Amino acid sequence: MQRDHELRDLLRALEAFRRRGAARYPARLRERLTAWMIARRDRGEWWTEISETLGIPTQTLVRWAETRGSALGEMKPVDVIDAPPIGTVTLIAPTGLRIEGVSIDAAIAILRGIA
Repeated sequence: MQRDHELRDLLRALEAFRRRGAARYPARLRERLTAWMIARRDRGEWWTEISETLGIPTQTLVRWAETRGSALGEMKPVDVIDAPPIGTVTLIAPTGLRIEGVSIDAAIAILRGIA
């Protein structure tokens, strides 16, 4: 619900800005828009969706995010987990050779041997 209020406030501010016919977005409005947009991007929303919602070109939004040092190029912490070991695979070589039930290491060795 909080986000709906925030979006509504931003859209009102955008409408007021557009009525004035100013050439540049005020720094404070731009900062509010950028923070809201980055939060949306972090939740997985597409640039085009955000652009349509705000009525601002996608390229402008991307540029704002980049100049702010947003999550676009920033590294984020991740959890690294061990993948379960793969038992066996079926090897199908480009030559048509098919071998079932071999380990990955064995499949690599076979492919290297026939290459």
